[in-house]
Amino acid sequence: VMYLGKLVELADSFELIAHSVHPYTRSLISAIPVADPVTARQSHRIVLQGDVPSPLNPPSGCRFRTRCPYADERCAAEVPEFKEVGSGHWAACHHLDRVK
Repeated sequence: VMYLGKLVELADSFELIAHSVHPYTRSLISAIPVADPVTARQSHRIVLQGDVPSPLNPPSGCRFRTRCPYADERCAAEVPEFKEVGSGHWAACHHLDRVK
């Protein structure tokens, strides 16, 4: 999964859908339509707030920070490290422990 030209999460398709850890990935997956009406009514759509930055002039630090509900000063100052969070599952976020 990429955001403004940078990888934010990488895993095989099943792992990504079942165990996504980045807030942007989770918002994308929540937008997938569900064919079963009962399941669809129980699902929760994550609607992102904030400004969509220009890809020609991306924000400092984490590029997703202007739309991320977990963003803080560290996100503005430092680019998050792309690190392995599970076997073959990688993500770049300072607050992976807080993402629900």
